[in-house]
Amino acid sequence: MAAKMIVSVLLGGLVLLLLYLYESLVLKQKRLRSKLEKQGIRGPSPSSILLGNIPEMKRMVKLEVMKSKDRHLSIAHDWPSKLFPYLLQWRNEYGPNFTYLSGSIQQLAVTDLEMVKEVSLCTSLNLGKPGYVSKDRKSLFGQGINYSCKWPNLVPPKEDYCS
Repeated sequence: MAAKMIVSVLLGGLVLLLLYLYESLVLKQKRLRSKLEKQGIRGPSPSSILLGNIPEMKRMVKLEVMKSKDRHLSIAHDWPSKLFPYLLQWRNEYGPNFTYLSGSIQQLAVTDLEMVKEVSLCTSLNLGKPGYVSKDRKSLFGQGINYSCKWPNLVPPKEDYCS
């Protein structure tokens, strides 16, 4: 009798765990994507439940490396398209503002200059870059305005910048 109860509790716990994982990995992302699509922001569908668009991004980078090996060595001034070919392709395919998944994290890419200006005017929100963005996209984003506030000669003194 006790063994049956233990087995049923373990099976119930396993079912709850699977439901939680399905909700957090699949349903949550689908809800967020549908909200963004209702606002006109589309993007590539994830190729993997756990990895999102990462396999597709790696494939595009590998293809770009293969193309660059075939060409003669020259200075490339369009370095973002060489380092992040998936961003260029998705911008051409989905427009200046699009969304994609890095693992289970929904990323919003904004390449429309007017939208970037509008977002940068908002000083009340904390718009700093999270740590996971700083690591693998440092060559694209650099140090950013948050770091330039530490150097008062570079940015005119304003209370709004560093608050």
